[in-house]
Amino acid sequence: MARLVQPYKGLRCNDCHTFFDDKDSLERCPKCGGLLDTVLDEDSLAEYSRQDLDSGARSMWRFSMFLPVRRAHGQVTASEGGTPLRRVKSYSKNIWAKDETRNPTGTFKDRGASVAITRLSQLKVRGLVLASEGNAGCSFALYSKMAGIRCHVYLPRQANAAKVLLAKKLGARLTQVSGTIADAALDAAKAAKESGQYNASTFVTPFRHDGKGTMALEVCEQFGWQSPDYIVYPVGGGVGLVGMWKMFKILEKIGWIRNRPRIVAVQPSGCAPVVEAFNHGREEVDAWKSPKTMANGLKIPKPLAGKWILGSLRESRGIAMKVSDSEIRRAMRRLVKTDGMLLEPSSAAAFAAIPRLYENGSVDRRESMVVIATGSGLKTLDDF
Repeated sequence: MARLVQPYKGLRCNDCHTFFDDKDSLERCPKCGGLLDTVLDEDSLAEYSRQDLDSGARSMWRFSMFLPVRRAHGQVTASEGGTPLRRVKSYSKNIWAKDETRNPTGTFKDRGASVAITRLSQLKVRGLVLASEGNAGCSFALYSKMAGIRCHVYLPRQANAAKVLLAKKLGARLTQVSGTIADAALDAAKAAKESGQYNASTFVTPFRHDGKGTMALEVCEQFGWQSPDYIVYPVGGGVGLVGMWKMFKILEKIGWIRNRPRIVAVQPSGCAPVVEAFNHGREEVDAWKSPKTMANGLKIPKPLAGKWILGSLRESRGIAMKVSDSEIRRAMRRLVKTDGMLLEPSSAAAFAAIPRLYENGSVDRRESMVVIATGSGLKTLDDF
């Protein structure tokens, strides 16, 4: 693999399309303020084959050629990724769970944090801030500690107590603010500007979504280098949805898979700005007023990458669906009883959509469906 060129080339703005060679630790576009995406040279990627993957490795870093790093060594890793694909007995025989509860801090956030901290460490960043509902704060606390980077997490006051405690135990500095994660994001941005620290919040940094995109790479490999018919994903900030769709498209272009899945975006009925925008044919996501749901990780009133999320959904010929808190709680209890899967509400929301997808005819029971089990319920035991 050393003979091959690392495909990561730099960053490009989604709005003004300016290219940056990524010598500095950029956040949003310096020219227009748009969101930046990483640029992977597909001709270079096409030089790799599936046989170039390290068969002995178990982490997501087997796929380092798909990640925004300048060199293949120096990863800040706790063996995240490489999670199992489990058949789910609670529903149809054609449903699998991508079990992200097996990651170091119990959620898929570890994938994005590992990649972001690796690249920021390469760029000599020594301190960062971010806004989080809880899980991302835990992940960034862990990987920042491993890299020797100072980490300051801004969380809403109603953030889950176990997540707050874990982030603190892992060495992060914490500030809890009144309001929603949107208010936490404002405080984090202000602190970053005043202190000169890097803002690693969702889609402010361009280095998180490719990490979560490795779920798509692993799912296709676990399906024998085929794509499932559907990916069901609970949408908060949309990092995983954008990252996975990007990787599915790349895999098809370089010939590793033949078809791409349709994506099902699921949100709680008490905070469903993406579902509303998608189902009404809008190009932008409007802010959700007075969000209220037990799924705190999905309580994102206005995702920063709303337009990007909607574009990914439409490209995939996707589906967007709301579920109630009662349906989420029912799914949590069903999964722990039948499959031994202890999931937090934000994760169980995706499974709560399955009965409706069958009932309204959106999905045929003969079609394959992979549900992303984003996070463990061990931090949210009071919700059971």
